[in-house]
Amino acid sequence: MKLCFHVTRCSSKANLHYNKSQVNQLIKSSFVISLVILIGTVALSWGLKDVYAQGTQSSQTFKIIVEVTNNGNLDEYGTIHVSIDGSRSPVITNNLIFPAFQTSSYPFTFSSSDVPVGKGFTVEVVYGDDEIKRVYGTNTPSNAPEVASITIP
Repeated sequence: MKLCFHVTRCSSKANLHYNKSQVNQLIKSSFVISLVILIGTVALSWGLKDVYAQGTQSSQTFKIIVEVTNNGNLDEYGTIHVSIDGSRSPVITNNLIFPAFQTSSYPFTFSSSDVPVGKGFTVEVVYGDDEIKRVYGTNTPSNAPEVASITIP
């Protein structure tokens, strides 16, 4: 088998013949494709950095602190439901212990965009044999956490 490395000197029918314009076109095409991939990668990485930076800048939160005071002489077990007015899905924390003669605090955090100033919320404590205590509150413009206090016997 004879190898031929020069396009114009090989005359075998099995060898492919390319002229210079075809080779140059192939090189240009592969260069353009590589350049497009490089530009796309750089643009994508810059775009992701911008999205991440925007996410950290607008990460303001609204916090509700639920304080449950158990005045009974036995520990109570229960659940806290916090729902924002107009929202269909409350935030629920299960399997809580409310110790006897103590006050326990439980923080709940929401995005400020979901709970603008003036928006209401409801806090429910379910304990014992399906006993329910409920309080209502509103997001005030004080930029401080809202405290919902509930006393259970």
